[in-house]
Amino acid sequence: MKSIRLFCTLAALVAAVQLSGCATPATSQAMTVQPGATAPVNPKLKGAIKVGEVAGGKDTNPLWTSQVDNAGFKKALQDSLAISGYLAPEAGGARYEVSASLVSLDQPLFGLTLDVKSVVNYKLAGAGMDKSLPVTATGTATTSDTWVAIERLRIANERSILENIKAFINQLGAVGN
Repeated sequence: MKSIRLFCTLAALVAAVQLSGCATPATSQAMTVQPGATAPVNPKLKGAIKVGEVAGGKDTNPLWTSQVDNAGFKKALQDSLAISGYLAPEAGGARYEVSASLVSLDQPLFGLTLDVKSVVNYKLAGAGMDKSLPVTATGTATTSDTWVAIERLRIANERSILENIKAFINQLGAVGN
């Protein structure tokens, strides 16, 4: 009887590991805003911004949960600013610098529909400007995206940061107007 119980417990544990997989970090490609997804570029900031420090991200522990790291977030922010027309062609020629601090990434522990809320404080400085632009956004992933919970969490993370960057870029449209 004990051996059957032990076998069932081990089988359940193996099944859980197989279904959950290993956590992978959010990818910069999935967090990057696509062309046409934001408001038209603000002419006062067009081609005038460089990305400075990006902080607050965490490395992913494959045995725990997916996270957003600083390098991936910074690349997504740079690529999104470039696609939207805000990134300076050369960092040395930028009139403004944006820094970003990932204040929180509120992740659920379990569920079929996972909503991840990101809070990022962006700071735009340079050429007589010092502006703080806080943004809160939510990204959702469901079982229609994937049945594997840990992958669903990664997708929700990516969508949350994507929506956050998109909202920030839309705020740039009103800066200085």
